[in-house]
Amino acid sequence: MSHHESIKIVIVGANAAGLRAGARAKRLMPDADIKVIDQGVYISYGACGMPYVVSGDIENIDELRKTTYGVIRDPEFFRSAKGLNVVIQTVAEKIDRESKTLTCKSLVTGETSQYPYDKLVLATGASPIMIPGVPTDNPRVSTFKTFEDALAMQQAFQKGEIGRIGLVGAGPIGCELAEAASAMWGAETVLIDAAPNILPAILDPEMARPVENHFRSEGVEVYVDCPLDGIAETEDGLVIKTPKGEFKVDHVVIAVGVRPNSKIAADCGLEIGKGGGIVVDEKMATSDPDIFAAGDCVELKHLLTGQPIQLPLGSLANREGRVIGSNLGGGDERFGPVIGSAAVKVFDFNVAATGLTEKAAGEAGFNVGVAWGSYTHIADYYPDSENLHLKLVYDKSTTRLLGLQGYSKGEVVKRIDVFAALLKCEGKLEDLLDLEFAYAPPYAPALELLNIIGCIARDSLLEGVEALPPNSDISDRLIVDLRREHESTDRPLVEDNILKLPFETFRDTWNQVPKDGPIVCVCTKGIRSCEAVRILNQQGYPDVRYIGGGTLIKLDQ
Repeated sequence: MSHHESIKIVIVGANAAGLRAGARAKRLMPDADIKVIDQGVYISYGACGMPYVVSGDIENIDELRKTTYGVIRDPEFFRSAKGLNVVIQTVAEKIDRESKTLTCKSLVTGETSQYPYDKLVLATGASPIMIPGVPTDNPRVSTFKTFEDALAMQQAFQKGEIGRIGLVGAGPIGCELAEAASAMWGAETVLIDAAPNILPAILDPEMARPVENHFRSEGVEVYVDCPLDGIAETEDGLVIKTPKGEFKVDHVVIAVGVRPNSKIAADCGLEIGKGGGIVVDEKMATSDPDIFAAGDCVELKHLLTGQPIQLPLGSLANREGRVIGSNLGGGDERFGPVIGSAAVKVFDFNVAATGLTEKAAGEAGFNVGVAWGSYTHIADYYPDSENLHLKLVYDKSTTRLLGLQGYSKGEVVKRIDVFAALLKCEGKLEDLLDLEFAYAPPYAPALELLNIIGCIARDSLLEGVEALPPNSDISDRLIVDLRREHESTDRPLVEDNILKLPFETFRDTWNQVPKDGPIVCVCTKGIRSCEAVRILNQQGYPDVRYIGGGTLIKLDQ
């Protein structure tokens, strides 16, 4: 590596991707001259923790800037501990690829300066998308992306300036802020989204509905299928205008997603993707071999669809940064296609998903099969066991796994993560049945959830035991209720065409079910009704289904 001894590396962006790239490169090439340029005052902060600062879960916002051993990550820390020269409050304005220089401008003095480079890394991040017609100069309208945004919002709540807040966009940030505003500050909270459900990138409607109703039970107003028509300014606040009514609030946060900051890359002729992200190869190199890019500004490739995708996550940015740092130091590391795992906390619900939703899988052209299941997250007889609800998406033609969604007060993220590992290996339904889990009653049921939902999908695909979606209208079918008396009293069905035949005697009483029309079997979790469908199928009944996931999901719709 001797000819690389004094290599000049310039990095634009001092957060996850940029600093990880720089620190890794410096470890491999101790003599490299590495400069990191950032326009902000605060660098290297855990932006994903910001909603939890507003919620009071994290008391001091400076915790987001500390190392695991309690040192603030400021420019001095990166100079002394990591050997990086971080220049803050400075904007990168122009890249000259011919002369290999970066022109920057100080936000403090207004002076411009030139930084020559051998290798350049763009970690310019993304900016919040603003909606046309929304006032941008009103302090009551904000986005939630930067350290400064979080500080301002925390202070506004502390001063009592926000009694009622409107959140436009029910993605992860909108959902996290809805909890923070209502639970911590007691603010009246209105959450709206133009999509048919909240968290539309990770949940299908019937899996989102129970989460929306959980929000409502905690006092948050939720409106979906509710596009924003505009925001009017009044003397003492704002009015959010939508087809579903007008909402008077003290403050509005626009959280409808982000757009990659790729202008500086586009201006110097680097290839930009359809979604506006910088195009990179598996080594995270751009169309110029001396310029790399990582983090929220790049376009990634989706493993399952092969299509370009923007996935602005701190977890990915860190991994991408390391790949660049390794490759700058002479390594040969790759960042492969992504599958889009995500988790969101909604009060005491844990919501998580990976891969494709049913909607996205259909749009990508797969022959989509689905299965639903309700279980307990640990052994049902163990104290504090909680119900857990899953939806599996797979391809019927190839049995390839495509996605998993879940919500529970119990441990759902573990299941999503295990499934995500299978997705990365192009796993099939059969592989779900083959998974081995660490089992003891405090941690899991003996029948592991992913094994069972794999069985449910195979029963449907191979053996004709078919479910209806939990949000189906079943009023035109005869409903066979297999629950015990206390179960159906606790959670009564509203339909009137119900025949009650408890499951434990169903093998003797099935012949009480008339044979002439469509039938749907229901039970609490879908396990007994699934077996009842099989019994009726074997007796020659022509059209029998059951409610996937049982009344636990259905009655929360």
